[in-house]
Amino acid sequence: MILHKNKIETPVNKINSCLSMRQFILMMLFFVCNFLKAEQVQENYHPFLVDEDPIKWHTLLPKYIESDISLAIDLSQKNIDEIASLPLNKLTFKNTILAFEKATDPLDMAWSYVSHLDSTCNSDELRVEHNKMLPRVAEFGANILLNDSLWLRIKAFAKTEEAKNLEGIDKKLLNDTLDSFRDIGADLPRKQRKRIKEISIAISQKAQKFTENVLDSRNAWEKYVDDVEALKGLPPTTIDVLQEDAKAHSREGYRISLNPSTCGKCMQYLESEKLREEIFRASLTVGCDDPYSNREIVEDILKLRDEKAKILGHKTYANYALKRRMAKNGSTALSFVENLHDRTLKFFVRDIDDLENFRAEFMGIEKSRLDPWETSYISEKFRRAKFDFDEEQLRPYFQLENVISGLFEVANRLYGIKFVEQPTFFTNSENDAVPAGMISVWHEDVKYFKAFEENGDYIGGLYMDIHPRESKHAGGWMSDTRSGYLDENNDWHYPTATICTNLTPSTEDTPSLLSHREVETLFHEFGHALHHLFGKVKYASMNGANTAWDFVELPSQIMENFCWERVSLDIFARHFETGERMPEELLEKMIAAKNHMSGSGMMGQLCFAKLDLELHQKYENYANIYIEDRLKQVLETYRMTLSEYVPTITLSFKHIFGGGYSAGYYSYKWAEVLDADAFNKFKEHGVLSRKVGNEFREKILSKGDSEEADVLYRDFMGRDPDIEPLFIRSGLVD
Repeated sequence: MILHKNKIETPVNKINSCLSMRQFILMMLFFVCNFLKAEQVQENYHPFLVDEDPIKWHTLLPKYIESDISLAIDLSQKNIDEIASLPLNKLTFKNTILAFEKATDPLDMAWSYVSHLDSTCNSDELRVEHNKMLPRVAEFGANILLNDSLWLRIKAFAKTEEAKNLEGIDKKLLNDTLDSFRDIGADLPRKQRKRIKEISIAISQKAQKFTENVLDSRNAWEKYVDDVEALKGLPPTTIDVLQEDAKAHSREGYRISLNPSTCGKCMQYLESEKLREEIFRASLTVGCDDPYSNREIVEDILKLRDEKAKILGHKTYANYALKRRMAKNGSTALSFVENLHDRTLKFFVRDIDDLENFRAEFMGIEKSRLDPWETSYISEKFRRAKFDFDEEQLRPYFQLENVISGLFEVANRLYGIKFVEQPTFFTNSENDAVPAGMISVWHEDVKYFKAFEENGDYIGGLYMDIHPRESKHAGGWMSDTRSGYLDENNDWHYPTATICTNLTPSTEDTPSLLSHREVETLFHEFGHALHHLFGKVKYASMNGANTAWDFVELPSQIMENFCWERVSLDIFARHFETGERMPEELLEKMIAAKNHMSGSGMMGQLCFAKLDLELHQKYENYANIYIEDRLKQVLETYRMTLSEYVPTITLSFKHIFGGGYSAGYYSYKWAEVLDADAFNKFKEHGVLSRKVGNEFREKILSKGDSEEADVLYRDFMGRDPDIEPLFIRSGLVD
């Protein structure tokens, strides 16, 4: 409350005749009481715990994190305690299993908002508050493992007649709850459970530090170029972005950073070998050099994961992590990767030989190993020579706004849904009221859409945060910001999804024009969002994209196929100036060049999967040694031999050390087998077949984790998956 000067003009000793001393004192008491009341309201203000849709992002400030997360933990603990104190003869599905399903909702919601902001609006203040509360959040989760009274009641309910008579989704929720407790060691002696708790807390802290080191080390390097001639070879769009970046940092010229979107273009197109080498060597420092080295963190995380798995009775961490996924164990996943490697190897070797031969001819030198800073550059030159195709020719046909509207149109034709953009509101002041009809967002670039069925029924909301910035993590991802579920009154709570990417931004002179790979990224993440929005399972924990991690990539990867088909490309691939569709000749070149170096591309993904599984399925081979030395030998046939050894991405591999893909990176290739096979069904009935789209939505996208993944796939395809379509699509056939 602000006391404006004109509200009280006279000091106490100059009160005019219209105002008695008693009246003045009463008035002052009124102001003081109201001020104290306002302060009390502020103390009870917990924006991270406000359950509303849409979310008021501008009120979610770092200064509230400690109080809000503390309260969220207390509320969630109270819910847990209520279940744990139930009389054993009064247990029901509603007061035990359903109550546990909802027990941690306050913390789940509040912490998801904190984590989201940590990924998209990272700052020193936010990082301090996030890291202050991270151990408490991890400890709360780990303490559930030690709650003997809670576990006793869940087990006791499972033996009741009501439990035995459960069917369908209710029965699966009960079984999943029991499995979840057993999987984290609920039946183990208390001493071992206490150690698992300590390990879980330590891993969460180390994973956060790993991610921060990657972000900070990437942001620590920059190079300014004054003369545009030094950037010869770069596409005009990339040069414009580098110039805009320099302006954003109050500098003249052009700013090169390690942002993957522009850094990759520099390595692919820059004529200057000296500059390419400088950028390459800078990239080797990410997560590797002090003060941002992740070496000890990686060693600690692997050791802790292995210890946890063994306490829980598993020979390896991969076996523990994959127990409830399609692969079931680390051996199956590793065999899958190694089998793909063996089938791909001859094509990989051929690609390398072709590239080395081309380089020798192109540069007029004897055939030799490539330098690591010229692999992308020479590969691009090779593609141009072989197919008369430069992927930058595609960029004018992929204006961001057209791609997004085309994305929505593809979804409309497949599923009959409609996305409507809403006006957004961004402010730096928490006290600003959101204007009627507008949606609060966390950054001015963020867009928001509402999704509707053909009949006008509301489906859910979709945020899109498209462009890179230094406070935002690299890569692309989908967050299930709010999950759909059915409450106890049979009211449906609508889901909200968030797509985050780091795509080419607009400049002063040109709109945002995407590369074809960026278009694929957007379609990929949109596939995840559809999975989340279409979920119709009544329990949030089993809805949407909450499926087995080697199945969850199917909906996302199947959407990438629509970036290659004429019928779908014609919807959005229009020249940003003329509106003309992509010429047939250019499309044919694009498709012909699709499998350029496909053996190398396939092997690159298999290399990451092999690295991941080596560390988590064969940890004993990496304990107490320098990991890189061993990986150098193991991955020899998975990596191109260059003029000098290039370290693996282990120390910056956020998927497995800062995300949820530990022992699970193989999932991308596993799901690619599924999507290559399943997309044939779309093609057989018409690429944009509503019939197949509705069937895919009904049998896959809406089902969440309500049934085993292999059962869902067989229900859609009528058979088990076939691996051959992947090799045919990739051109890896004789």
